[in-house]
Parts: sequence; C-alpha cells; structure tokens
Amino acid sequence: MRRNKKRNFGEEGYWKSFTDMMAGLLLIILLIMMLLMLYLTQANTDKNDHTADHDSYYDFANPEMTTYDIRTDNNKAQYTQPPKQSKSGGGGGEDDPGEETPKDVSPEEGHDKTAVLVTVVDEETGNVIKKEGTLFELYADKKGAGGLQTLHTYYPKKVEYKQYKTTTNGTFYLPEKITRGWYSLHNLTPPPGYGTAEDFDFQITESLDWPEPYRVKVPFSPSKNRIYVSNIDAETNKQIGGQTYTVYASEDIVTLDGTVRYKEGAKVDEFKCDENGNGKSKKLYLGKYYLVQKTAAKYYARYTSQIDVEIKLSDSEKQSVEVKCEKTQIHLNLTDEYTKAAIKGAVYTVTDKPNATTNNSGNIFITDLDKNKTYTLTLTSVPEPYRISTDKVTFSVDRDGNIQGKAQVTSAQTAYVIRLSVDAKDIIFKNSISGTTLQLYDEHEKLVEEWEAVGEANTIEGLEPGSYFFEVGEDKNTRIRVHVKDTAKLQKAETQVWTLWDTIMTVAFVLLTTIIVFVSIRLVRFRKRKKANG
Repeated sequence: MRRNKKRNFGEEGYWKSFTDMMAGLLLIILLIMMLLMLYLTQANTDKNDHTADHDSYYDFANPEMTTYDIRTDNNKAQYTQPPKQSKSGGGGGEDDPGEETPKDVSPEEGHDKTAVLVTVVDEETGNVIKKEGTLFELYADKKGAGGLQTLHTYYPKKVEYKQYKTTTNGTFYLPEKITRGWYSLHNLTPPPGYGTAEDFDFQITESLDWPEPYRVKVPFSPSKNRIYVSNIDAETNKQIGGQTYTVYASEDIVTLDGTVRYKEGAKVDEFKCDENGNGKSKKLYLGKYYLVQKTAAKYYARYTSQIDVEIKLSDSEKQSVEVKCEKTQIHLNLTDEYTKAAIKGAVYTVTDKPNATTNNSGNIFITDLDKNKTYTLTLTSVPEPYRISTDKVTFSVDRDGNIQGKAQVTSAQTAYVIRLSVDAKDIIFKNSISGTTLQLYDEHEKLVEEWEAVGEANTIEGLEPGSYFFEVGEDKNTRIRVHVKDTAKLQKAETQVWTLWDTIMTVAFVLLTTIIVFVSIRLVRFRKRKKANG
C-alpha cells in the first residue's frame, strides 16, 4: 500500500509543474500584447493631436505621395484616400481631367468644404494643355474682391501656399479643401504659345471629396499674330502696290494641347497688298511659315524666292517683312565691235514705245513692260561712220514679268566701222618711215585721203567695201592695190620704200665689205712673203 501511494504522489507533482510553466508563458504573451496595443493607441493619439485642428491636408509639393483627408466627427477619425496620382507627376486623378465634371457627391453631415481640381484647356479645342508651370493665384469672391487666399498642406509639415502651378498633366489640386462661395483664379504665367487668361470666376455650392473633386477648367487662347508685308522698288526704295501673297506652313503647326493646326506645306492664307504695297495675313498660330508672291505689281517681275517667316510673338508686336521688287527691264548696250568703245546716239525703235537713243555710255533702258508680251528693238540709225551689225533684238516677257527667267536682262550689241591700216616701211630695217607723203585712191583713182607718214601706220575709217590703191609721194612705182572688205576687223596694207637711210646703209655696207676684202688680201700677201723669206 505505501508503495502505491508513493507512485501516485510522483505523477501529481509532475503535472503541477507543467501547468505552472504554461500559465507563466501565457501571462508573458498577454503582457506583450497589452504593451503593443498601448503603443499603437499612443501613436494614433499623436497623429490625431497633429491634425485635429485642420479639416484637410494635401502634399501639394509632391502629388505622388499618398495623403488623407482627416475629419473629426464625434471623436471618430474617418480616412478617405484621395485620387491616385499619375506617374507623370500630374495633379489629377486616374480620370482624364479633360472629361466632364463627375456627378455630385452628397456631403457628409457637418462637412461643407470641397476639393478642387484645376485643369488648363485650350479655349478653341477644349483639350488639356499638358504643360508644367502655368501659375495661378486664388482670390475669394468674383474678380478677387475678397482678397488673396492662402492655403496649406500639413504633412509631414505645415506649408503655406499663395501660388499654384500646373504639373506636366496640365492640372493641379488646390492644396486643401475650400468652403462654399465664389472664387476667382488669377493667371500669372500662361503656357508657352498662349496668352494670359482672364480672371476665371467659379462658385462652390456643394461638398465634394478628393476622389471626385469639383473640376475647374480654365480656358487659354492660343497666341496668334499676323505677317505684315511691305513692298518697295529695289532701286528707288519707293513703295509699290498690287501684289498678292500665299502663305504656307513650313512645318506642322502644333499647339501645346496636341492639336495640329496646319500640316507642313498646307496653304493657310492668301492676301492682297494695297496700293501702297502694304498687306497682312490673317491671324496665324505661332510657328514657321513661308510666303510666295503669287502675282506681282504692274510692270514688275514676280518675286520668285521663298520668303521664310517665323511667328514667335503674340499680336502685341508687329512682325514685318520687306520685299524688294525688281521692275521688268531690258538693258541694251551698244559698243564698237573692234575697239569696244561705247557708241552714243544710235536710235532704236521699240514695240509700242517711243524710240530709244543710246546715251554716252552706249546704253538704253526699256521699262514699263507688259506681261505676256514680246518686244522687238530695231536699230534704225547709227552715227557716222558706223555700220549696223545686228539690226533687231527680240525679248519675250512671261506672265511673271520675267525675261528668260530674270527680271532684268542685258543684251550686248555692236556696230562697226570699216578700217584700213596703211603703212610704208624702209626696205632694210622694215621700220615705218616718216616725213613722206602717202595718198589713198579709190578704184576710179579719186583721191580718198592724203597724209604724211609719222613713223607709224595710218588707220583710215569709214571706207566703203571695194578696190583701192595707195602710193608714196609722186612715185607711181610704189602704187599698191588693196581690196577692202565689209568687216569689223582691221584690214592692213603696206609698201616698202627705198629711203636715204637705205642708201647710206648700203654704201656703208659696200665700203665695209671692200675694206675687209682689201685687208684680207694684204694679210695673205704678207704671210706669203714672210714664208718665202723664211
């Protein structure tokens, strides 16, 4: 019996020790859980203490950070997550800011403030202008009569805002909700390529939360300007009128809302200049264009070069292009075919115009020429003793006022004189003689000209084609016949005359030769005699 009691007592002690250990472990776990709950409660209390005095906060500076609208109602904090932010950094939610304002959301009892999402749009297309940096101020009451509004964000620290700018999505949220009433958005800096927007008034009459905010669309008018053209005479700088111009796009003209206003190469306008040569296009969007002169002024050639223009200023500044127009002109220059000297006093008849006479430089200028017409210039008379080389010149003016593709052309014309160069030279040295009289006779032995040689050839001008002869002095044996041709080239004739110098040189040569022969003979005899004695 004692042995059995002893065994039973041992089992009872074992289970008691195990039970005490488990109770202790459970007590430790319970204590840890209580401490954890106390920590979480304290952290939540600290957060409520930080925001209890404010209706909302929004991380305006970093719209991608998750933020909450915290409301206090009967000592209970309610959390409503605002719209998820775009990865591009825009201030809007997942809905397209360009869509219609969503349906009203009934406000919770005791809350009369509204979240506001502002979107900048193109006034003409309604498309969102997705550009960062469009800057605004917010004023209370219509036209800002209530003064500048200062809004805040409160997390992670309180930040004050007096200006608000768009993100890359072309939108922004007001950093905190605003109460009901009238407000006015005042634009400080517009998007590039747009004019400053007028103050935009809007009224808050309901309470909307961040997921479906009150949406304000501020319209911006795209900047435009005209191209102003003035036309002047290229030589006189006087204004001339009557031209028409066509305007084309040099590139795709695209505004920041993504709208292609004009395709590259598209005709965008056509306008006519007034009688003073001033013209202007319609208002065009900013970008690169080029002008083509479609029609020219009367008597002027069409300006064929492309005129590049870039509109980069709003219509507050005038952008002008000056076009120098050339008058259609025929320039004729008449010169001597041989000497190239200008011929003054030659008379030309011109189609449908008065006769024209060459000036001191041998020039005539024909202007005021009609388009699509052919003009003929005929040389009717030249001053003596000139002869006509080419008597007619024809020019055609095309529909653009050009002649052979140019506004002004020059034609070089020539006239000529029959020239005969007569020269008398000595026989030995072939030099032109002087001091001797020469005569030129025609084929009927009529004296044409008589002159005294002066050591050079004498040129006789104005001869008629035919046979001539000339002689030196009274010696008929020196008569030389010449056939004169009808040509602009200089024709030459010469004769050789026995002169006193020829006689002197001949005598001198004979004497010198004789002396040389005599001396040579004497030398030969002297050598023979010396050899014989030797």
